[in-house]
Amino acid sequence: MQGLLLKLSTLDADAESAVRVIAYFDSLLRDHVSVPTLLSATARLAQCPVGLLDAATGRRTRTSPRGAVDTPAEAPAQVRELSDGLGAVWMEREGPAHGLDEIVLERYAVAAEVTLERAAALARSGQDPALVELVLSAETGEAERARALRLLGFAPSTPLQALAIALPDRGPDRGPDRGPDRGPDRELAAGLRAMGHQVRAARIGDTEAVLVATTLPRDLPEGSRVGIGPELPGARAAESWAGARTALRFTGPHDRVMRWSELGALALFADLPEPAVAGLADVRAMERLGEESLAAVRALCLAGSVRGAAATVHLHHSSMAARIARAESVLGFSLADAAGRLRAHLALALVRLRANLRPRTPA
Repeated sequence: MQGLLLKLSTLDADAESAVRVIAYFDSLLRDHVSVPTLLSATARLAQCPVGLLDAATGRRTRTSPRGAVDTPAEAPAQVRELSDGLGAVWMEREGPAHGLDEIVLERYAVAAEVTLERAAALARSGQDPALVELVLSAETGEAERARALRLLGFAPSTPLQALAIALPDRGPDRGPDRGPDRGPDRELAAGLRAMGHQVRAARIGDTEAVLVATTLPRDLPEGSRVGIGPELPGARAAESWAGARTALRFTGPHDRVMRWSELGALALFADLPEPAVAGLADVRAMERLGEESLAAVRALCLAGSVRGAAATVHLHHSSMAARIARAESVLGFSLADAAGRLRAHLALALVRLRANLRPRTPA
């Protein structure tokens, strides 16, 4: 701060602007902004790209004033080193430097040090699970949720997606406090982090809850069943979590990832009690099919034709037609037209839903 005051004394006309720069970064620190938010805010203030090297991960991130983010192969020659080996920051201005660039860079460096230290302390303290539960709970108040989001490194306006990941059943040799240390659920969260996604996770009941602040890829790593909620501002994370849990109910062995945005009208069935679903004639008939017939019906619903379904499962079309005929004799309706296939598609979804509504066998 003494160095800043000495610089202010030489700025005269720019002194008021310099004070505003200091206040700007102070407000960012009071709000406990995340590293991506700090970069974005600094780039908008400086009106030029800014970058940061996180020494802990070796990751370089650059953000433009318009919010575009990339990972440069290397940092420019002129960088401002952070204290305690935390990394470095820089600005990439074309043309002559502006009068306040030095102060902006210095305050940016100070803010980056504090933000990186906070993130490291939070990771060490293990506060993530309790904070994630607060953010996702529908009972949490607006102010309490905003504070929890900031402690997790998210602004309340940050677009977030909630993931509900099914945890494996506990076996008889697992004690009540022994969790799935390296199960597929943890592997998915770790995989998303390795891909550069900002991830926070917690175990809630028999589900792993994951908050992701960056757009998810279409294809997730294979593993556990996953329900993906809609992308919403952090202040509405509880809604995304509710959507993720609903989507998870429609997953199964052959449909391991389900997105809320793709459920459509199916979501209306999610709150039906298990006996009501089990009592539907189409569901009972679909559950009587053998695995071969079920696979044939599923392929036909997805492909829309017998030949297309046969190609999907690598069968001759005459063999697929025979399997479909056997399935129709059990189901009691034809799959030759769109109406029949829609009926079968709904029955398949409700079979998955019923399987997930059944209570788990206690250990």
